[in-house]
Formats: sequence, structure tokens, C-alpha cells
Amino acid sequence: MSLKLRQVGERVDPRVRRTRQLLRNALLDLMNEKSFQALTVQDIADRATLNRATFYAHFADKYSLLEDTIRELIRERLRSRVPEGSRFSPDNLERLILTICEFLAEVGGQCPPPHGQMEPVMEKQVKAELYDVLRAWVTDPRSGGSRHRPTADQAAMVTSWAIYGAAVQWRQQTGERPAKEYARQVLPLILASLQPLVG
Repeated sequence: MSLKLRQVGERVDPRVRRTRQLLRNALLDLMNEKSFQALTVQDIADRATLNRATFYAHFADKYSLLEDTIRELIRERLRSRVPEGSRFSPDNLERLILTICEFLAEVGGQCPPPHGQMEPVMEKQVKAELYDVLRAWVTDPRSGGSRHRPTADQAAMVTSWAIYGAAVQWRQQTGERPAKEYARQVLPLILASLQPLVG
């Protein structure tokens, strides 16, 4: 993968942030050369110019590093399109859909085979990050709402799955229509799941 992570301003000790960044970038660099399954913790630590003990002080294994790396990649991408603190709007929802389509196409095109080993990890992390954005947008209807209305958590969960599923469908049909056109086409369907809970 020729993707790179930038430093994102989270409140973590700068040394910890720097070390994790080195490990993430080492993983991404190595995945340009060989499959994830072929990588070892030692490979990653060597590429990051760290020792194995330092690796294990930050991550349980290469799988937890992979999950963290994917989560950071998608978080960074989403924040660049829909900055933290943005409010719900149909335009912002369309940006989320478009961002996920483009992200899946980019990552899918750059990961060496076998691609299937990455998909469950990718799906889990993308949905989790989408959920966080969507949950911040929806209000809890229980204050005076009907028991037949979905909760904010349910709406955010269902919508995150819908966005991810739509993006996967678009990626599998690449070439049929541009991502922006596709995002606009599926927007009304996805918007319907949030409509009762957004102001």
C-alpha cells in the first residue's frame, strides 16, 4: 500500500504517537512488497527501526497493528472531507458515502493479493469509524419520542452498514459509473434511515 498516515492531533504522549506512526508506516511500506500473511513482527519492527519489545509495548500482534492502521487511515480520510464537529447535512452524508467508495477503491487497488484476508478487518474498522461520525449527528429520540422510532445507536449502526455495503457494491461494479454519481444516486436510500433522527 502506498498510503501514508500523517500525524493526527490526538492527545497522546508525543513519543507514543511517533512510535505508533513509525509502526503504521512500516506496515504500509511492507505491504507494498509482500502479503500481510508473510509479514512478521520482526519485519515490521526492523522497518520502523525499533525493537520487538517496543512493538509489543504498543500492539499485541500484527493484527492489532493492522486494525489500528486501517482505522487511522479511514479516520484521517473522513476528517479531511467531513471535519470533526461537522453537523449533519445531506451534503455531508454524501461526502461520507463518496469518501468510503474512494477509500475502498484505493486500498483495494493497492493491497497485494490475497485481498480477501483484508476485507473483514477493513469492514470492521470502516464501519466503526462511520458509526462514530453518524452517532455524533443523530439525537436520541427517547426524550418524548415514540417507542417505534429507532434509537440513535440503531440509526448510526444501520446507516454505517448501509454506507459500507453501498461502497462495496460500487467497488465491485467499478467502471459502470463514477463514485460521485453513485454516491448521489444512493444518497436518498441512506438518508431515509437517518431522517427521523436528524434536525
